Amino acid sequence: MLKEFREGVGYVSEGYRLARRPALRPYMMVPLALNIVLFSISGWLVVHYAYGWIGGLETVVDLWSWLDWAEGAVNSTLAVLKWVAFAAIILFLLFIMGSSFTMVVHLLVSPFIGVLGEQAEKQLHTPNYPQHTLAQIAWRSIKREIRKLTYWLLRALGLVVLTLILNFIPVVNLAVPVIWFLFGSWVLALQYIDVPADNNGKSFQDVLALMQANRAAVMGFGAVVMALTSVPIVNLFIIPVAVCGGVVFWVRKIQGEAAAT
Repeated sequence: MLKEFREGVGYVSEGYRLARRPALRPYMMVPLALNIVLFSISGWLVVHYAYGWIGGLETVVDLWSWLDWAEGAVNSTLAVLKWVAFAAIILFLLFIMGSSFTMVVHLLVSPFIGVLGEQAEKQLHTPNYPQHTLAQIAWRSIKREIRKLTYWLLRALGLVVLTLILNFIPVVNLAVPVIWFLFGSWVLALQYIDVPADNNGKSFQDVLALMQANRAAVMGFGAVVMALTSVPIVNLFIIPVAVCGGVVFWVRKIQGEAAAT
């Protein structure tokens, strides 16, 4: 299991090397540009409104007269905690945005991601599927993205309900961020592995079955993508790398094992 997990992690670095090939640059310009614009706008909104909310919190307390000597230390500590809370909230929101906002971005740029996936796979081997026109890729990709978005929404809503329940249980509520991270890792792995799978004519249910059969590698790949998607600046450029990583995963892991059997 650990070996497969490391394999999944390694597919991200292989995807980075693949994305740097000059032949792929023309195909990643549109998804890269749209991703930078949309993530920049959403990131600014998150920071702006979180800053306004945190900045309005009162951190000056008036203690009883016999504790006047401690007011300075208490107020200083509260001021520091306020901005620690601000940083934590920003990181948490960026983390949530990493999985949720990426789904929306993919819906908008899905045709271009499908083309990028096809061209990336050609860099690794000669695909055995028929060539498609841009219009065919666009229609097929949009339908597939809506299917993935539905899959994500239904499970995210269930996870929100579970989160609300767990938040009332001491100690157990500490598992909530871990659960969300694991969920985000699975969803993002699905998002990018499905690009070459769809190009190769695999149904959505087939992709889920293949991922479940390679769960450790999938989670290794998805965990790295999830972590990188949550990092400011890095998340602006993650889509081409993750798409190429998904292609490498598909060719090396899925098709490679199928050919070996």
